[in-house]
Amino acid sequence: VDDIVNTGKTLSAAIRQLNESGAESVHAWATHGVFDAPGNTAPEMLQAIDGLDYLLISNSIGTNHLPPKIRQLNVAPLLAEAIARALHQQSISGILNIEELPQMAERYDG
Repeated sequence: VDDIVNTGKTLSAAIRQLNESGAESVHAWATHGVFDAPGNTAPEMLQAIDGLDYLLISNSIGTNHLPPKIRQLNVAPLLAEAIARALHQQSISGILNIEELPQMAERYDG
């Protein structure tokens, strides 16, 4: 778990350590994938790591081409719900509470 993946070096080192310690699979998560800088080969490098099953990033930063091991999670519904709750003086932290998941189906719609 990390906040930003840019060069992929830190993630690559962590995956290598996990594999050397006996991990059978690695699933990585990062909030932001910053991959579109010219010459950035991090997506291809991460794709080539045998020990990585997948890297999940949010779509908070637009990225044109991602290899199959890098998956994007759409954060728009979560942000929209947080904004709606804030506008109506409702709990924002409540949407992050696992114990309240059954109640999330009845989100604020107006």
